[in-house]
Amino acid sequence: CCIVMSLLTSQCPHTSVSQGLRALQPGPHSRMRLGTSLGVWALPLPPTPPVVIPRQLAPRRGKKLREISYLLQLQGRGRVLRLQQKDAFVPQHFTLFTYGAGGVLQAEQPFLQNDCFYQGYVQGSPTSMVVLSTCSGGLRGLLQLLGSTYGLEPVPGSTTFQHLLYWLEEGMSVPGMRCGLTKEELQHQEALIPGFNVSSTVRQAAREDWWTHTRYAKVAIVVDHERFVHSNHNETKVIREVLDIVNMADSLYAPLGVRVQPLGLEIWTQNNLITISDYMNATLDNFNKWRRRVLRQRLPHDAGHLFVHKNFGFTLGLAYLSQVCVNYWASGVESFTTSNLFSFTLTFAHELGHNLGMPHDKQYCTCNRSGCIMYEYHVITNAFSNCSYNAYYNLMMTRAYCLQEAAAPEAVYTLNYCGNRVVETGEECDCGSDLACGRDPCCEPNCTLSASAACAFGGCCQDCQILLAGTLCRERTDECDLPEYCNGTSQWCPKNVYVQDGAPCQHGAYCYHGNCSTHDKLCKSIFGSEASVAEQGCFNELNARGDRFGNCGMIGANTYMKCRVEDTLCGRIQCENVRNLPSLENHNTIVQTPIDGKQCWGMDYHWGMEIPDTGSVRDGTPCDKDKICFNRRCIRVSVLHYDCNLTRCHNRGICNSERHCHCEYGWAPPYCQNKGLGGSIDSGPPPAMEVTTRNFVVGIAVMGTIGVLVIGLGAVRLILYTSCPVRDEIT
Repeated sequence: CCIVMSLLTSQCPHTSVSQGLRALQPGPHSRMRLGTSLGVWALPLPPTPPVVIPRQLAPRRGKKLREISYLLQLQGRGRVLRLQQKDAFVPQHFTLFTYGAGGVLQAEQPFLQNDCFYQGYVQGSPTSMVVLSTCSGGLRGLLQLLGSTYGLEPVPGSTTFQHLLYWLEEGMSVPGMRCGLTKEELQHQEALIPGFNVSSTVRQAAREDWWTHTRYAKVAIVVDHERFVHSNHNETKVIREVLDIVNMADSLYAPLGVRVQPLGLEIWTQNNLITISDYMNATLDNFNKWRRRVLRQRLPHDAGHLFVHKNFGFTLGLAYLSQVCVNYWASGVESFTTSNLFSFTLTFAHELGHNLGMPHDKQYCTCNRSGCIMYEYHVITNAFSNCSYNAYYNLMMTRAYCLQEAAAPEAVYTLNYCGNRVVETGEECDCGSDLACGRDPCCEPNCTLSASAACAFGGCCQDCQILLAGTLCRERTDECDLPEYCNGTSQWCPKNVYVQDGAPCQHGAYCYHGNCSTHDKLCKSIFGSEASVAEQGCFNELNARGDRFGNCGMIGANTYMKCRVEDTLCGRIQCENVRNLPSLENHNTIVQTPIDGKQCWGMDYHWGMEIPDTGSVRDGTPCDKDKICFNRRCIRVSVLHYDCNLTRCHNRGICNSERHCHCEYGWAPPYCQNKGLGGSIDSGPPPAMEVTTRNFVVGIAVMGTIGVLVIGLGAVRLILYTSCPVRDEIT
């Protein structure tokens, strides 16, 4: 016989918690609490789970390579799994922290596959869910179909793509297992945390658009020393397990519009850095103090969680409630003694839910499952309850602003070392891992340039060499923008400069930050060339309403600001003559409103979106005589302090954003007084061919003008000739 503790570890091969649970035959009062007292339950050894061989199907015609399909025998028949690759699940600069001999901190950004995490469904069952990863050479994850949940993982060492298919019985778990967030613990947190308010999680949401946009819970995971030892000191295995867990949690949170992103992982490879108490609440307190003092300084995150290979009596996990964006308290601890990753994923998702404002479900909470994720007892499920939705969205409306943005692709953490792909003091380049450096001809693994290389990166570096002076490195993008050129000695493209703010441009507008913006131009960019700016009445009526289609910004996180009468042209754009609708993404909505017999077209924008606000009137757009929009107010253009004196540039140039002369081709900076190639002291030297081209064009123009004059004179001569009396001889 084998006890449950063994079922959850590698000591019972090819078994799962839920298979053992099927033999329990619980009574009506045997629902099990979310805890970890696993060793006290003796169960008979369940049968070995079935072995299946998934067969990859050829891609459907016209489908992208990011979509794959597998045929799998499930519930007595062949089922087709339709999967789509997740977008940027692992951030580019995912950081791994470990410890070497003597406890020396080591940091690296290992190469991690980011194209092997998938989610999808079972064909023919729209309510099904499939979450799999292919990172380890097989399929690993979970499937939910017709009320049943299955775990899928490769058979170790199989040469025929064999997999084990576990049945995880819904609503079942190990007796006594529960979350540590008891009534007494809540009272403790309320006394401990300033401003703690449980009642804030049950208020009605104040905004109508809470459900429409993705939020990003950026988590840092720490794995204790005992779990590392349990994984045979194999860092790769720990990384794979953690990413598989976060991948499944990410899919569990998807219906709420939440992406769970793993920012980094710390493995205590030498010893634990805190005291792991026999009590979960003491361990959480110890971890939280270390997290905010140490981990957050080098790995900023929204929430930090510790995975501990230890039993805590009947407690599986514990976290601080509603503290996701509060640097001081954004922590959780989970007991990780199981080898069943989905079972543990539910614990992690549950405790993260507490961070996100979700208390335990009450009896009246429902989720169309026999149990929900935030039920205080551990159950096999994949759904959050209506109560959890309400609590989470209320937190979003009151705080948790840190969830609005995804992990920045360029985010780099503060620990400096050679191999992190960031050039730091003392380094000439940084090509990353040894494998990446082997593909980089410009940089050596020791962060020095290769013998034949003059550079390794930069806008003016190509094939390890600095580009010639006069090479265009940043094109002009607008009539108010200016081009930049390489100077022949630096790998860097010069700083981006543009026409000085406040300079006049087309249609009575003014240059602002390199753009000549007008309402009409914005309408055409959104709705096409036939569209035009709407009449003033559309702006006056709609932008005075103070909703997501017409406003002058936000007051806090919950209220749209009505535009003052004088500012209505600086709120949301209003257009007419719309013949084509743009393709929409990320829940953008276009609205058509009849005003005084005219159709006013506009576009909404929800607070917290990760993309630019397309439908907002641009700063610098004219809104009245000698006035422009700025921060959704119509103010005098004089605030831009335009003071360009063209005589200083000898009327052969304009002033740039550094208040230096940018000369016409043929004249040299700094004052366009002497012959030269044009440009400014900021832009880099334009190529000589530009001048040649200009002279050629000028020559053609002059020649053309002379030709016209000759033809014209000939015509005059002809007219004069024909109007004269006929003579025998013309001289």
